[in-house]
Amino acid sequence: MKFTIFVTVVLGAFMVVGCSKKSAAPTEPTVSAPSIPEYTFTGPTTSSNDPYAAEVKALTQSANVYTAYFATFGSQVGTQNGNTWTWTYSAPNWSITFTGTKNSDGSYTWKWVENGTDPQTQTTYNNWTLLEGTSGADGKTGEWKIYQDNTTTLSATYSWSVDANGTAMATLTDYMDDGTTVNSKIVITNNSDKSGEVDSYDGTTLTFKATWTSSGTGQWWEYDTDGTSLGNGSWT
Repeated sequence: MKFTIFVTVVLGAFMVVGCSKKSAAPTEPTVSAPSIPEYTFTGPTTSSNDPYAAEVKALTQSANVYTAYFATFGSQVGTQNGNTWTWTYSAPNWSITFTGTKNSDGSYTWKWVENGTDPQTQTTYNNWTLLEGTSGADGKTGEWKIYQDNTTTLSATYSWSVDANGTAMATLTDYMDDGTTVNSKIVITNNSDKSGEVDSYDGTTLTFKATWTSSGTGQWWEYDTDGTSLGNGSWT
């Protein structure tokens, strides 16, 4: 049984939220800081022990790494300067600055910058951008770009959207060291009735697909990298 498991090289960087941190005091309290987009994706509501059902849940939860990543920032108080809000965390000789800037159309531009020496990895950064991206005015659409450690080379992207019917989609793409060749990709769909779908790709080739109903029952299909079927099945 073969599964394509999506793990971006930047997941290790997410551990920084566990370091000591402090929030900056608001300088302009009359204006509320923007909410950092935090949409949560869910897998099938089943108690089945079927390994494919478990894999689907794991693949779906991978999108929520990005939500959890910003949860700590969302609990802090940002400082405002014009149309830009800033959140700052720090440890000895190391700091993270996260900014959200409101654009003229109501959308937001976000950026995470590091300076100093990471106390866990001992890597030294000089205004390095780990992540940047945009989101719509209502937070229901957006994209993050994550970069390889201490470089400007793309490591991964994460985009999401929620339509008028409540259907949410997320796409996670992991890139090779060159920053352009797709290594793996996952596409997740959550419908408003709790049904959904996961498609997992090796490069640009679909190698695993699963769908589930609102009650949590589901079906799966598996393929090799040539697109040949390796099997299919279901869970209840």
